[in-house]
Parts: sequence; C-alpha cells; structure tokens
Amino acid sequence: MIDKSRSRPVKFVIAVILFAYLSYFISDGAVGIDLLDAGVTSIVTVWQNGFFTGVFTVISWLASPGRDIVWMVILAFVLYGFKYKIQAFWALALLAGGNIFEFIFKHLVARARPLGHLASDTGYSYPSGHVLGTFMVVAVVVVLIVPELPSYRWADVLQAASVAWLILVMLSRVYLQAHYPTDTVGALLLGWVWLEVMEWLYVLYARKLLKWRLFYRSYL
Repeated sequence: MIDKSRSRPVKFVIAVILFAYLSYFISDGAVGIDLLDAGVTSIVTVWQNGFFTGVFTVISWLASPGRDIVWMVILAFVLYGFKYKIQAFWALALLAGGNIFEFIFKHLVARARPLGHLASDTGYSYPSGHVLGTFMVVAVVVVLIVPELPSYRWADVLQAASVAWLILVMLSRVYLQAHYPTDTVGALLLGWVWLEVMEWLYVLYARKLLKWRLFYRSYL
C-alpha cells in the first residue's frame, strides 16, 4: 500500500530544513515572521461576523486534538476490520508519534498565543495541535484509504474533501486568533517530516510484521 520511493529522502530533507528554519526564526522573534503573521491574520479576520465565527468555531471543535484521536481510532478500526491490520496500527502510531513531537516542539519554541485568543485555548502556540492532528488524519485517508477505493471519481472527491477540510481547519485557527498563521504552517511541516519517517518505517518493517499473530493475514 505504501511503496518505496526514491524521492522520499529528498522530501524528508526539504521538510526538515523548512521546519527547522521556521522554528528557528519564530523562537528568535524574527521581525519578518511577525510582519508575515500580522499581514495574513488581517486578511483572514477582515471578514469577521457572527456566521463565520460560528462556522469556524464548529470546525475548530471538530478538529480538536482530542477529537482527532477519536477520528483516528475510528479509521484504525475500519482498516483493521477490512484486514488492513498493519495499516491500522501504523495510523495509530502516526498520531501518537506526531503528538509527542508536537509537545516537544511546543515547549522548545515556547511561543505565546495571539492576544485575542479564547480563554479555552491554553498552552503554547507553535505548532498548532489542531492542524497537526488533522494533517495526520487526512494523511491516513489520502495515503491508505483513497488508493483502495474502487471508483476513481469517489477517490478524487474524498481526496479533495480531505485537503479542503485541512485548509478550513488552518483558517479556523487563524480566524479565531488561536494561532498565528506560521503556527499552522509549522504544524504542516512537522506532520510532513513525521509522515515521511513513518512511510519509510512501513516499507522497512511491514512484511516482517506479517509473521506476528496479531497481523496474521493482513493485507499489505
């Protein structure tokens, strides 16, 4: 299901470099980053009204880190039920590892949240936990589920809807002033780095796991 890719090391290196540079500039308080965040935030929030606030509040609620765990567990349950047992545990490991890295980098960078954030949004701002969790859920859908759909049309629809949902989550966090725009970009880059690592681990160990009783007769 996840094949070898000669471009994977290149994509991994690019993602690491971009994430490292962004993390450094944010932790260093670079003026350019602040100006970029202020400019993008002003564009996103210029059309604030009750309707959009309600919509984005619901989106943010559905994409909270706790609910991302629920969505991933449901996806893993479905995968396991259809005999994609290794993929089910891979999905859970993807989310677990991503959450660990998010916790680590939140405390390493220690960026305060925007001044206008809601009282319910606690903890450090960078990277966005909502966006990172959603990225990993979307990654499982796009990488594991979309290729297995029998209809190309439905595969395209599901992939487009998944990407659109991720974008809406990013917009919601900026619109509600829970995060700076670069917090959401940093979450995407961190998720990208971790996804490349997990895909490499799948290629390396998936066939070996077939020997385990837990994964007996699992599809690859």
